[in-house]
Amino acid sequence: MTAVQIPPGFAPVFPGWNVWTVWQVDDLGDLNPMNLGLSHERRLRIWVEDVASAAPGAAVADPLNPAALKGAQVEIIPTHDGLELAASRDNALMLGEPAKPFIVRFFNRGAQAFTPWPHDDEYLLDDVWAPSASNPITNAPRPDSLGGAATDAGEALKSAASGVGVALAIVMVGAGLLLVSRRRKG
Repeated sequence: MTAVQIPPGFAPVFPGWNVWTVWQVDDLGDLNPMNLGLSHERRLRIWVEDVASAAPGAAVADPLNPAALKGAQVEIIPTHDGLELAASRDNALMLGEPAKPFIVRFFNRGAQAFTPWPHDDEYLLDDVWAPSASNPITNAPRPDSLGGAATDAGEALKSAASGVGVALAIVMVGAGLLLVSRRRKG
């Protein structure tokens, strides 16, 4: 992977697969009614998707899939083995409560982007791992996209409609010729 110049105070969001180490506090507050009933894992995935998608030029969510649940594009994985550190927080910022680190992976369909080093009272991005063409964690196929499936379905429908249109035109020409032929006889 080519070295990327990372602006001070910013975390990179690479095109393709990204791997981050994120700390999540053990006792998540439920002040936001949108979080009621969501598991800790789901809330972590939503947070990662939100902060990565907020980077100008990044595209983590599948915008053509209106049915996708928020955070569905983020995976919690067991390891980042074999990846080199691309960026790490450069200050002593710590969460005020007991917390656990999680390794997450997400796919950026957009361009190289940067986000101010994300953190709040419940989450802290600690490390960003550099993608590697030789590591299956970041050299995996891109995730399926309903947007892609919808595009394929749209093309199939367009092709089918075109075929139906041609068939309908042939039937109409044939019916017109039959009508002209009967008028000449009668």
